[in-house]
Amino acid sequence: MQETPAVEVIGYQASDSVRANLQVYKVDDPDAAVVVCLPAMGVRGSFYADFAQHLRRAGFHVAVTDLRGIDSSSVRASRACDFGYAEILERDLPALTACVRQRFPASSQYFLGHSLGGQLWALYLSANPVAAEGLILIASCNVHYRGWHWLTRWYVLGMALAMRSLGFVLGYVPGDKLGFAGTEARTVVRDWSHNCMTGRYEVANSPIDYETALQRLARPILAISFETDIYAPPNSVDNLLRKFRSSRVECRRFAKDHAGMEKVTHFNWAKKPQVVVDTISEWISARQSHPER
Repeated sequence: MQETPAVEVIGYQASDSVRANLQVYKVDDPDAAVVVCLPAMGVRGSFYADFAQHLRRAGFHVAVTDLRGIDSSSVRASRACDFGYAEILERDLPALTACVRQRFPASSQYFLGHSLGGQLWALYLSANPVAAEGLILIASCNVHYRGWHWLTRWYVLGMALAMRSLGFVLGYVPGDKLGFAGTEARTVVRDWSHNCMTGRYEVANSPIDYETALQRLARPILAISFETDIYAPPNSVDNLLRKFRSSRVECRRFAKDHAGMEKVTHFNWAKKPQVVVDTISEWISARQSHPER
């Protein structure tokens, strides 16, 4: 029986000294492309271990980290410890990408994000367009409440308002007790709920006009989504993709009866990821063979 290669763990430090770990899955070819993965809100990076192993078997280096406040992160959201998208985008992700570049200096970087992770990578890449060769979104959407149908949109809006209010009262949001996300910083929830209420990415405490940057971003994008995903329904996914006015976007939306994708949800695709990995592999291979595409 073939042994599974060991996972390398590398620590990195943001500009404000907040630390986190990078789980690195290497292949033998040092020049292979590296896929840098960001999790969904409240989800540990280790959740994507099966997915990362499949990507490695497809011939890619893979690097997976945790969002600020989660698992290997050195801080935890509390009344005394607040942060938002700005800290992730302008402190954590520059340190993360520099760490990956140092570890894989000859490799093309592709940013991959699940759900909120995809939104964050999109924002970061829009402000730093040479940081990666392309962007891969999995079940990522604009969480504007109008992206949901009928009564569901009011539930989504109500959840956003309730979480925002809890953040104001408690100083943090116990999302794990609400059955949504993890223990989240109040400004992370402020940024998320603002997007939910307005459809716009206007990041607290940031001077960057991300809405304009998203429109100007000219990088290839692969958007993978699932028709039956209640957390990222087709309309909300399309609302995000419409912001990429200058990018070449390829959308792969899997129906519930697609072979290998039966009963797929917002999360369980990561535990049976072969179809997703095949889609990513074909797309990256096309980029590598024809960079102009």
